[in-house]
Amino acid sequence: MRLAGLLHVLRTLRKDRRGASVIELGLVLPVLLLVLVGMVEVSRFVVARIDVEQAAQRTTDFALAKRPQSPDTSYIVAEAARAGNVDASLVDAQLFLECDGVRQDNFDGYCGATEESARYVYVSIKRPMQMQFDWSVLTNMFGSEVMSSTITLEGDSLERIQ
Repeated sequence: MRLAGLLHVLRTLRKDRRGASVIELGLVLPVLLLVLVGMVEVSRFVVARIDVEQAAQRTTDFALAKRPQSPDTSYIVAEAARAGNVDASLVDAQLFLECDGVRQDNFDGYCGATEESARYVYVSIKRPMQMQFDWSVLTNMFGSEVMSSTITLEGDSLERIQ
């Protein structure tokens, strides 16, 4: 008799559909949260990358307005560090001359009479950015170290000044 009652209860539970959506939500919710967190992280990096790129472009525009008189790039580095809100060691500024598309070592030099000359300013800004969420826990679950907790963003700009 007890076995028949147990079988009846099991048949009833098998046909019962109440609460199925809660169980499905419980299975899908971690994936949805992971996607949401990833979207937040990616959007932060996209905005920061655009900021760094615009800082580099503003600095090359500054160099165009205040034309360099020598190969010294210290004022360009200082301006780029200010614009990018980074340390000056994370900024690379170069002034160079091209003769017929070939880069020359001397910015103050001259090209041959028949060569086309062009002077350029190049600015690169690197900004390390800390991740908002600790992704190492997720990557360790799969047995790999895919990314560190800091990503270095780089923005650069090249502008012809002559």
